[in-house]
Amino acid sequence: MRVLVTGASGGTGSTLIGRLLYDSRAILADQLDTLEKRAAGQPIDLSLLTDGLEAEREQGITIDVAYRYFATDKRTFILADTPGHVQYTRNTVTGMSTSQVVVLLVDARNGVVEQTIRHLTVAKLLGVRTVILAVNKIDLVGYSEDTFNEIKAAFDAKATELGIEDPHVVPISALKGDNVAEHSEATPWYTGPTVLELLETIPVHHGR
Repeated sequence: MRVLVTGASGGTGSTLIGRLLYDSRAILADQLDTLEKRAAGQPIDLSLLTDGLEAEREQGITIDVAYRYFATDKRTFILADTPGHVQYTRNTVTGMSTSQVVVLLVDARNGVVEQTIRHLTVAKLLGVRTVILAVNKIDLVGYSEDTFNEIKAAFDAKATELGIEDPHVVPISALKGDNVAEHSEATPWYTGPTVLELLETIPVHHGR
């Protein structure tokens, strides 16, 4: 499955991809050893698994399109990490044009913003059927169910307006791992699938 991951509203797609690779044990031992040494006892910066450009590390954003491959027992994935910033929209379109599923990240503190809607519109124009909204940094709003529901309602309304066939919304913390590969005890009010469970079970359509 070809999956595009892109941030908007401060979402960190690189960290989400790093978390997926880390939690699914798809990181090579030498890669993990390098990250642990660089962390020097601090939490591992999982975004380094995708943010390879020096300019990206300095600015804290994704500029180029970075591809990563990994597999679980159920499916093989090609992940494309693309920029969420408006000035790099062209790179996002490039990655989205070959993707079967799009994962949009938004910061739970900001919700659905103009760039989120822009990415959603591009997904529809390119014929992407499945869009997953990952409401990131849910921990920074105290794992608030009300905040999540407000963001979900706004996203669902726009997805319906645009005609997105298969929208999903998941509350996550890419940094801490909440609802990325494993269900979080901090969100007992969320009973839906994790991001990885969605990716493993979404029907793959021919061509898209």
